[in-house]
Amino acid sequence: MKRIGITLGDPTGIGPEITRNALQKYQPDATIILYGNLPSQLSIPRSKTISTVDEAVEKDTTYLLPLENETKFIPGEPSIASGKAAYNAIANAGKDAMQNKLAAIVTAPLSKKYIQKSRSEFIGHTEFFAKLSRTSNFVMCFYSKKIIVALLTTHVAIKNLDNKLNYDGIYNKIKLIHKFTRKIKQKRKPKLALLGINPHSGEDGIFGSLEIKLFRPLLNNLKNDGINISGPFPADTFFASNYQKFDAVISAYHDQGLIPFKMLTFGQGVNTTLGLPFIRTSVDHGTAFDIAGKEKANCGSLVEAIKLAIKLI
Repeated sequence: MKRIGITLGDPTGIGPEITRNALQKYQPDATIILYGNLPSQLSIPRSKTISTVDEAVEKDTTYLLPLENETKFIPGEPSIASGKAAYNAIANAGKDAMQNKLAAIVTAPLSKKYIQKSRSEFIGHTEFFAKLSRTSNFVMCFYSKKIIVALLTTHVAIKNLDNKLNYDGIYNKIKLIHKFTRKIKQKRKPKLALLGINPHSGEDGIFGSLEIKLFRPLLNNLKNDGINISGPFPADTFFASNYQKFDAVISAYHDQGLIPFKMLTFGQGVNTTLGLPFIRTSVDHGTAFDIAGKEKANCGSLVEAIKLAIKLI
């Protein structure tokens, strides 16, 4: 039996309503468990409230695993309490996944800001699940039918980027990216593209030497290992045409890859974490507090996240 846990995200954001809407639009071939409290006005047909994930035994039923002592939340009014609720939902789902009670976790959006009001160490879903599972080699990757973009770093300030990029770390991450792309594209040798970091990819050292000192020897060794990878390409022109020639694009940092990805696929893209001992997928957008509770939110990304989780299972 395939159990998929869906965390509802910040209860004052759009997470609860897009979850309800996604499950109305798409009936996955799996047992679904919702972590968090679904508001009464967002009721789901054929749903059942349970106290532990072990009670989820029927495929055609959506199970509700509510949090204890949860405050009544108002859409669009986030708080410390809503941040705690979002955190507790992913903590509970993560615990069940680590005990092999879930095949996958799909996460609705939460607010890092409101979680950090009670847990200052929290950075994001990706880092949370990596720490929970004691995973040191992991990748934030974004998937769509149009393009795959994988990041060598996650939520890192630009000023700290150099400290996060080293040969062994990048090498191991690209191995993960290659493995994922082979599986999802069903190709033995998918074509990977690596973007440079500096303007014009350094232009032979004029604007920086990282591409020469780090990326070139790295690419040569990856090619010797049988990985079909090219680059480093200047990022400013790459997405104008070249991206369609490759199965996956590897970006050094967050906005370098996610600005073009979201321009090309927003609302249909999926965030997935590679390297975890369980499957984790997510939406490609945030909490949208400004439209929460107004039934304006698009559930397309969450539908695609559930579909990708099932495909990876």
